Amino acid sequence: METMTIELSEADFNSQTANRKGLLLFYKMNCPFCKTMEAVIDKFAKAHPDVILFGVDFEGQKALADRFQVERAPTLLVLKDGRVTAQKSGLMNPKELAAFYQQA
Repeated sequence: METMTIELSEADFNSQTANRKGLLLFYKMNCPFCKTMEAVIDKFAKAHPDVILFGVDFEGQKALADRFQVERAPTLLVLKDGRVTAQKSGLMNPKELAAFYQQA
């Protein structure tokens, strides 16, 4: 992603997300749908600079994927104070992403 993203692992997930609000993308390195979703997130981030962006390599961090029952990439989670308040797999356009985030 072009926008600054905090890469998470099982070891630092809790410390990095505690008391923070943001978007977490589970992605695969060579996934074309993930690249498309990253572009949508970049647009969202420019319009919402207060939202922290997190990323998790779906294949490299299988324990985190299992923890949140993520079965495929891309999957997007909304985090508020370290808790998941919404989760959705697949692609969204910028308008859908904004609504998804606001409703979480």
